[in-house]
Amino acid sequence: MKETRVAVLAGTPVDTAMGVEYIKNKNSDVEGQCLLPLYEPVAESCDAQLGFQYSDDDAKLAVMDNIFDPLIEDGVRDFFIYCNSLSGSFDFDSYAVKKSLETGGDVRIYTPLQVYRGLGAAYDRLGVIAANNLSAHAIEETLTGSHPGIYVIGSGNMAIVSDIEEGLDPAEICEKRGLAEVAAYMKACGAEALILGCTHFPYLKEELAKLTDLPLIDPADKMYEALTDAIR
Repeated sequence: MKETRVAVLAGTPVDTAMGVEYIKNKNSDVEGQCLLPLYEPVAESCDAQLGFQYSDDDAKLAVMDNIFDPLIEDGVRDFFIYCNSLSGSFDFDSYAVKKSLETGGDVRIYTPLQVYRGLGAAYDRLGVIAANNLSAHAIEETLTGSHPGIYVIGSGNMAIVSDIEEGLDPAEICEKRGLAEVAAYMKACGAEALILGCTHFPYLKEELAKLTDLPLIDPADKMYEALTDAIR
């Protein structure tokens, strides 16, 4: 069986671990292929991650080089960005081209924003719940890039992420943060589906599905399809 190492990058240890677990659970989808996810958090806490997102470009580049360069030198070529806000705060598409040119190899980076480019053409109105408004803005900007007429109803709330990091029960979080009301508002505004615009939020997916009849979109599924297509 062929083994492929995949570096999973996310904002904190918790969502990085979620990304590792996601790939482990999906391994059986690829016949004759074993994916070995590597745990690579960018920051040690939600606050530190937020600080990274608002840091200048040179500081962000230095952090990414410190993570990517040793892995690329060790032969890793696939990088799974399991974090919407991280993918919205750094240009991973250009960075993949840069690293491929530097190394003379094919460095592949999979991000939620790549998925949103495809979603924009498929919908006229979408609701987005994100970790913060920087992330919500990046998602809206990406959606409108592929569909200038799309209407996006967005919400950013870092408190939801903190609740998930603390391990609170999904039903408690949804009640505490008014997510039934958020979903109802987005539906009232004409949303055709609701994007889980933070990779923490699949933790709430089952509970959210009880609170709304809007389809819930998890970008990780499309990222995984792109990953497995690339390594076949």
